[in-house]
Amino acid sequence: MGFGESACVTKISGTVTILCSVNGNRIALSHGAAKNILVEQVSRR
Repeated sequence: MGFGESACVTKISGTVTILCSVNGNRIALSHGAAKNILVEQVSRR
């Protein structure tokens, strides 16, 4: 499982462990792993 360049990632909750929805799947990321993801804010769908 991986992130693609155009993957839509939505933060669901968390500060230390981040719970995200990626293309309809929920994943948990450590704070350290989440810091390594480059994000760009886009308008809501």
